[in-house]
Amino acid sequence: MNSLARALRLAGLGLAVALSLLGATTASAQDAAAGRAALARYGCVSCHALPGGGFGAGARCVACHAEVLRARHSGLGSAPAVRHYLFVPSLASAARRMRADALVAYLQDPTHRRPRLEESMPQLPVTETDARAMVAYLRVAAGARAAAPSPAPQRSNLEAGRRAFQASGCPVCHSFGTAQPALSIPPDTLRAMGAQAVLGPDLRLARDSLDPDVALAWILDPQSVDRDAHMPRVALRREVALALRDYLFLGDFGAPAPAPHVVVQSELTPLPRAVRFADVRRLFGRSCIHCHAHTTGEQASAVFGFPRSALDLSSYEGVMAGVVLPDGTHRSIVTPDASGTAPLLARLLTRHLEAAHEASPTRAPRSEAAVGMPLGLPPLSADDLRVIATWLAHRAPH
Repeated sequence: MNSLARALRLAGLGLAVALSLLGATTASAQDAAAGRAALARYGCVSCHALPGGGFGAGARCVACHAEVLRARHSGLGSAPAVRHYLFVPSLASAARRMRADALVAYLQDPTHRRPRLEESMPQLPVTETDARAMVAYLRVAAGARAAAPSPAPQRSNLEAGRRAFQASGCPVCHSFGTAQPALSIPPDTLRAMGAQAVLGPDLRLARDSLDPDVALAWILDPQSVDRDAHMPRVALRREVALALRDYLFLGDFGAPAPAPHVVVQSELTPLPRAVRFADVRRLFGRSCIHCHAHTTGEQASAVFGFPRSALDLSSYEGVMAGVVLPDGTHRSIVTPDASGTAPLLARLLTRHLEAAHEASPTRAPRSEAAVGMPLGLPPLSADDLRVIATWLAHRAPH
């Protein structure tokens, strides 16, 4: 009887363990499914390649911009110049190299990682729940990659690692804070060099996002970690690669770069001339109407997870109509709100705060205001903002 009871207890324990494992697997599958839905909801496929496929029309923004460039060189002659969103990192295997916690933090509060890109990851309204689910999906879809164990980073390797950084040609594509700046290459030459030169991140961030074992595997053979890696394989002896890894994790990356200047409203003294809508429309034409036009205003906000606004900046009538609120009413973007600032100008000024935070998160606090514009692109200059501020101060004449 005691033997039978013991067997039943062991069977019950085994069943409990099995159910627990099944529950964990189910939860992981549920998280991954939720993550796939979140990646679609935030429009990630508009710029990035994603694992798994089936997200819709593909990398629409990047593919469209590449097509515009091809049209310009085919003799059509009417396509606008395109500079942004030509090179973007693939997310198909990102979870195989970046730590999960680093990816979750980045999705909620992106920092500017790629100094040679003017554009940056937009500040989207990603919740922690969505971020964790998105990372769960990326990890499941990309597949696991266990890096071979390696020695912990050693300070005795720092000088050898610093020399390896230079000798291996790392500065062609990468900077290491201010201690090892990347080579200064003209933008046109960079674009001609392709994605591996343009997308090279500042390697001071490696220690915050990579596991040391994965970092070593990446240095030795990037494609073994991420099949979509742009970084070429450099034939390094293991001891040299190890010293380089240790330098990235323990080396001094220099003093913080100067924080970008944040333009504030008090600097925007009115211009000593009349400003008409045509002057403002030229500024909108650089990037704003790409999303905010009568043909895209309903779609663009929904693509990136924001409430629909149906804002049309392509015409005077559209600007005067303002945004459409969820209840169907309209809110002006040119009339000062309770803060005393017109929402249009407030969004443009907020982008300066965001850009400063993206460049130096520890020195510039994150803005709690509504998302800044233009989304993911450099802020408008003070001179451009003075044009808009002057137009608004004169009650936005036609």
